[in-house]
Amino acid sequence: GFRRQGIGRRDPPPVGAGAMATSDKLEFTGTYCYATGDMFCGTCDVTGKPAGRGILYYLESGECDVGVFDGRLCQAGEGVRYSKDRDAAYRLMDGELEGGSLDLEESLRIMELEETPAVRTKDTIPAPTTFDPARLKQTQAYYVYRQLADLPMHESAHGPSPFVPVWKKDEAEE
Repeated sequence: GFRRQGIGRRDPPPVGAGAMATSDKLEFTGTYCYATGDMFCGTCDVTGKPAGRGILYYLESGECDVGVFDGRLCQAGEGVRYSKDRDAAYRLMDGELEGGSLDLEESLRIMELEETPAVRTKDTIPAPTTFDPARLKQTQAYYVYRQLADLPMHESAHGPSPFVPVWKKDEAEE
């Protein structure tokens, strides 16, 4: 009989670059920006919304929260809030301040981060520029080169983002 492709198949879904298949669910590492200027960097679901541990950067205050978030940015469990200048850290529980300040090294250990999150405020975001034909040609040439050299196409011409969290690796992963 006639069978449409994909219906009734038991094959696992394809896993692309930056994705991990865990317990029948795809997890991606990415960035989600909001109209307020706030930005989430970390584990996202297939729609690109927050779905796990990551860092939520607040544009207005310059602070950031590190923890486990859902698609509505509700934090669950233990977390850490860093000050605007990243010189102070505070314990969070379910998104609420609880327990006072933490030593910066202690906050990295609790959240299993390799380094303190990057500073992101209105002052650190570069001013927008107008269209530049030379910049367009330079960017296009970068991707043509990568394609011709069989290099991955997902690496940005502008370099890696400083805002994506770097988690400590489990000894089992190494």
